[in-house]
Amino acid sequence: MSETTPTEVINKSTLELQAEIEQRLALNPERCRRIGNFGFIELEDTWGDEATILNTARISTTNARLKDVSEFKDKDRALLHELLKNQHGTPFETIYFRFRFIAPIFVLRQWVKHRVSSWNEFSMRYRKPISVAYIPDESARTVDGYAVLDDTVMAEYEALMGQLFQWYETQYSAACTRIDQARESGELAPKEGGRDPYRGRARELLRNVMPVAAYSDVYWTINFRSLMNFFNLRRKGGAQYEIREYADAAFTLFEQRFPLLAETMQRVLEESQVTRS
Repeated sequence: MSETTPTEVINKSTLELQAEIEQRLALNPERCRRIGNFGFIELEDTWGDEATILNTARISTTNARLKDVSEFKDKDRALLHELLKNQHGTPFETIYFRFRFIAPIFVLRQWVKHRVSSWNEFSMRYRKPISVAYIPDESARTVDGYAVLDDTVMAEYEALMGQLFQWYETQYSAACTRIDQARESGELAPKEGGRDPYRGRARELLRNVMPVAAYSDVYWTINFRSLMNFFNLRRKGGAQYEIREYADAAFTLFEQRFPLLAETMQRVLEESQVTRS
């Protein structure tokens, strides 16, 4: 959280989210990474492994099955490489990864283009926004040693973000007060169970002022074939700085969990680059 973010702007749910991030870092430190001033990514769960891939590929040729990667021999490692190199894709769709990440909305708009995955995002229709904006650090705003935004601009940037969050809080509180008063006067019927449609509509409209620098919260479930494509595109030098940070962090978490598959993927990608050049 930015040190200059006014404390009165930080809403209750954002403080709860901050506490949850701290808890996840304590409970699962090897699978979590902080990114930027409020960003976060965790590899929450995985299904299958390298043995799953080979067992799937061999379904037509043998009944022999590998229990896990500890049973791999040189021929198994070679087969994993050949399958990936020669684009035998479906066996690589049989293992899955569930990530949770908290990232700026503009990063999510690039990320969601990787459509072969399951995507569940925090909704400002039902909850107040995460009242923290992404603040580019010195590395993020420097190109070849030159700062494209200076400290004066950044101070104005942070102040503007704070004003937007404060405006939301003020106007939402005022809308809720008017709704409650209308109920008390009989202009509106008493609230029944479930979602309040009046407050809900206020949230739907007020979220329109939220900047793309605001953070959102996503669960992302993806198979390895699609994850490899994400890594290949978003870890390149030409990818935008912010999404590259998330992709690099996701790769580090993946590599720690599946070192053989990560090594094989890197080898295949490097070989494909040599072939194209």
